[in-house]
Amino acid sequence: MAAYELISSHFALAGVPVFMYHDLCASPKATERYTTPLARFRDHLRFLQEQQFAVRQLPEFATEPTTRSVVLTFDDGLASHYQLALPALLEQGMSATFFVTTALVESTGYLTWSQLREMSEAGMVIGSHGHRHIDYTGLPTSVAQSELLRSRHELEEHLGQQTTTFSAPYGFLSPALTTAVRNAGFRHICSSLPWLATPESGVISRLAVYHDTKLSEFAALATRSAWPLLRRRTRDALLHLPKQFLLRTSPEKLGVNVSQEAK
Repeated sequence: MAAYELISSHFALAGVPVFMYHDLCASPKATERYTTPLARFRDHLRFLQEQQFAVRQLPEFATEPTTRSVVLTFDDGLASHYQLALPALLEQGMSATFFVTTALVESTGYLTWSQLREMSEAGMVIGSHGHRHIDYTGLPTSVAQSELLRSRHELEEHLGQQTTTFSAPYGFLSPALTTAVRNAGFRHICSSLPWLATPESGVISRLAVYHDTKLSEFAALATRSAWPLLRRRTRDALLHLPKQFLLRTSPEKLGVNVSQEAK
């Protein structure tokens, strides 16, 4: 594939690319920043298959890292994960980790418990995205830990499997929240800070996939090419503080539904 051949000789950094998707759409065009067209997602999967990447489940990569492996994750527990992502993954014999906001399960536009059970039985990993989709760094540690425990217990009760993975809403983490997450029983903690993940890291960095992430960029990130990774890290780091400011002042600009978060 040309995209791979173009970058395969570039200097590769150490670590495992952990990709972070959000919504998928059937339309070939998407305008929302975090919505990926299904056709583009299928292109990503075909690239991984053709280039013989090992697509690891999130709990595996820390114990079975390889130089040609990636991890696929999805945040928010959206209906498109069952309707679009699951069939595409199964067609390629691949799996992914889906992080679910438990208060939103069964809500319009989100996954149902029956869909989550089907996904789990099909080999997908179901993790926690918190009970509510809120900035947990703004809560007292004891309150945050209580919410995270509730999320883990609900997932385990409904799915009948241990839940060990957590993804921080908005990617916001702090040392106190990281401690609370571990005290709530989670072993694998994901942020949205853009870099490669390493088995020894306490928090797993991830690479966001946006509506305009073309196959060439995805290929460069998957093959751990230094310049695209450094460029992504710089760009997303510059957006991190404005994102925190908007969340606290104008959450609707980030697509946050305050009424749903209050559940």
